[in-house]
Amino acid sequence: MNSEMLKNTNKPARSRQLAILFVLAAMITLSSCASRTISDDERVVERAQQRWDAVIAGDLETAYEFFSPGYRSTHSLIDFGVSERMRRVKRNSAEYVEHSCEETRCLVKFLVGFTVYKPVPGMVDYSSKSLLEDTWIKTNGEWWYLPKK
Repeated sequence: MNSEMLKNTNKPARSRQLAILFVLAAMITLSSCASRTISDDERVVERAQQRWDAVIAGDLETAYEFFSPGYRSTHSLIDFGVSERMRRVKRNSAEYVEHSCEETRCLVKFLVGFTVYKPVPGMVDYSSKSLLEDTWIKTNGEWWYLPKK
């Protein structure tokens, strides 16, 4: 009976030890993720993809926030929204291809899928993909999209 009692009393202690080990392992894993710094290259590619995702989703307010401060100082959200809605081209996908960066300037390439509705009489729509190169500049510690003039 004594050996039976010892077995029963050790089970909660072992369970508690396993639980503590699990919590410690989770904390170590989370702290290593939190302390990882993202490189400039990773940051610009991430922001470029987020911008394209917003454009494709039709979330123009979010897409507008990625434009450089200089662009936003001369083009309002309304101007941007009107120009986007006037396009005959509907962009429907954007796949990251590659990027090349200098200290404060990056070129990020995407393969952008698009559809043109009623491009010519008798044709309902035309879909294709095109390789586009976006320019990003680093200002005040952040990467911003700089559209072509």
